[in-house]
Amino acid sequence: MTRPGIRQAMLKPEFAPLYPGIAANEWMPAAVLTDQVLALRLRARDRVPLTRDRTLDERHFEFRGVPSAAQADAVKQARQAERLEERRRRTDAV
Repeated sequence: MTRPGIRQAMLKPEFAPLYPGIAANEWMPAAVLTDQVLALRLRARDRVPLTRDRTLDERHFEFRGVPSAAQADAVKQARQAERLEERRRRTDAV
């Protein structure tokens, strides 16, 4: 069951060996999984993969629910760019 307003994540089963103690195929709040992955990294630095930008690697986890902050920012920037382009077209048409 998806809780409205909560971003959820699920570890893909093929990557479960990289994240000992985290259940695969189980939807959880993304914030909870983030905490679990960070704790694993502190305990097992050489065995848990590090990604530069995101704690939950999109190749290893599936997501559902509200967009992440990065996705929301990308949508906002795209909309701003569209509005700016529309203004330029209107200005050029005059």
